[in-house]
Amino acid sequence: MIDATHWEKLGAMDPADVTARSLAEYEDQAAEYRLRILTDEVRISPTKRAVAWPPDGRAAPLSVPRAGKSPGFNYWLVSVVYPLSAKAAPPTGSWVSANSLPYGEFFFRGPHALPTATLAATFGDRPDVFARAATALGGKPWPSGPNPTRGAFVLPALPRVPMLAQFWERDEEFSARANFLFDSNAGDHLMVDAILALSAIVAKRLVESAG
Repeated sequence: MIDATHWEKLGAMDPADVTARSLAEYEDQAAEYRLRILTDEVRISPTKRAVAWPPDGRAAPLSVPRAGKSPGFNYWLVSVVYPLSAKAAPPTGSWVSANSLPYGEFFFRGPHALPTATLAATFGDRPDVFARAATALGGKPWPSGPNPTRGAFVLPALPRVPMLAQFWERDEEFSARANFLFDSNAGDHLMVDAILALSAIVAKRLVESAG
């Protein structure tokens, strides 16, 4: 599923360097990385060239029934590419559109458009359900303060790559809308194809969390 050269590069890297840059964890005995994606934890084995849900119950409650199942291509791509390319740089706190990321203006269109239409269709006129789903995934209302909106949440998509999910409910004049914004240095950690894969993960998990 993943280019063999990615596995070769990851396997040749010093785990101490990888964990410092990506904030993943490394288990010496299993020779595996543990990476948090939202509330999920995946294990990444360079020697086995595999990505899997942990079978030992250490995943977050939403993920426990998935143990033993393959996470699917988007998780594989993000889980392998992020430890390879992550920089030891914290989020800037400045939000930008996908088109503002390197190569984003040319990439995020047509079949590569962000999967926000699914969110609009799912949540429609139910901002309260969107808020509950985002909160269940570790989201924090944005902007923070005494009167945070229930339509925008900062989600811990990856340890160094937060995402801002925005939702506008349907009303008499406008259809429901959703949008993803990214930390301004997201492009330093991931290329556009991995950012699209991460967005697909976030959208899918929000829908799942809504029940």
